[in-house]
Amino acid sequence: MDLFHNQPLYAGVRQMLNAFAKQQMRPIAIQHDREESMPWALIKAAAPLGLSQTAVIDGRKRLTGIDEDPDPTKPKSQARLGVVGSEELAWGCAGIALAIAGSGLAASPVARMGTEEQKSEFRRLLKGDDDKGHVKVAAMALSEPSTGSDISGLKTTAQKDGNHYVLRGSKQWITNGKSAAVYVVWANTDPAAGRAGVRGFIVARETPGLVPGRKETKLGIRASETAQVHFEDCRVHQDMMLGSPPTPEAASGGLSDTKKMLDGTRPAVAAQAVGIARAAYEFLLERIQATSLHGTPMASHQHIMFELAEMNMEIHASRLLAHRAAWLADHHQENVAEASMAKAHAARTAQMVTSRAMVLLGEEALEPGHPVEKWYRDAKIYDIFEGTGQIQRRIISRAMTGQNPT
Repeated sequence: MDLFHNQPLYAGVRQMLNAFAKQQMRPIAIQHDREESMPWALIKAAAPLGLSQTAVIDGRKRLTGIDEDPDPTKPKSQARLGVVGSEELAWGCAGIALAIAGSGLAASPVARMGTEEQKSEFRRLLKGDDDKGHVKVAAMALSEPSTGSDISGLKTTAQKDGNHYVLRGSKQWITNGKSAAVYVVWANTDPAAGRAGVRGFIVARETPGLVPGRKETKLGIRASETAQVHFEDCRVHQDMMLGSPPTPEAASGGLSDTKKMLDGTRPAVAAQAVGIARAAYEFLLERIQATSLHGTPMASHQHIMFELAEMNMEIHASRLLAHRAAWLADHHQENVAEASMAKAHAARTAQMVTSRAMVLLGEEALEPGHPVEKWYRDAKIYDIFEGTGQIQRRIISRAMTGQNPT
């Protein structure tokens, strides 16, 4: 594997997004965390950099200045760019980073499984601003109150009725769930078929029966909105179903494709956790280099520096795991285990680094509004969303033995 983050293309993206994070995200991070408010102005400001709400579908030319080779067999750069960019933006603020990139969660299955007509409709629904003057955003409605990480147990149903499907059920912990202009909703078209019956549907906000629910109060990543979404006899045209109809002969677009999509996005989530860990580590290192303890520089105390050395090692290891998983995705190679390794390891690293930084800084870091206190809260989320640490270890175990551990 090439260490692609040192190549000019990726280094340029890293430098550009680091400057954006430092100059525009860091100064407002604590405010939006405290208010639990979406950074609407910054979401709009990010679009000229190529961080638009449909960037996943449109490609990354505006971000990199180059076009991808249209040959589907050729290596791509999207997953690697996602890893590089996600680390820098999360270093600025993980909540704001998710607010900027949240629509990509919904755009990913449309880009992967959607027809040209569906992609065009998705873009149309996100064009312009909403009635509040905010950038229009999208939401991927997958998780449910009774299923959590077990996406094979979806209870939301999509019953065929003529040339429409009628959606019934509830979703929970949905990024952009209250404000979205368009949703990609996962539902079971045939409960008797189990996983084979799961499909995604593009659903416009104004569709009757789509009811945004309660906005959640969260431990971390507070600048990103999370909410419930309910579907009460919500009628969606069959043309808005992603993938083929669920028949024995044509099963594409179901749960297996959904899981492949997650294998493509988990390296970027891992990189976000790396960004949080790096932010806390750099803050702590700078403080230690400028501070004395009992009359001697803190950097000369072995027990303190060994802690920082351990942090540095784990950050590098987590970053390389994310890079490896992204490289495999861009080269169209299986990365199921690698994506889960990256996500699980990076989440653990972020929690370890922020927790130890809290201890070493002492009472100072317990104050609300302290950056390390915020990063500590943000880090825990990464062991939960996009598949818990336990789910990731189950996936890794299955890749090792071919069996699901019980």
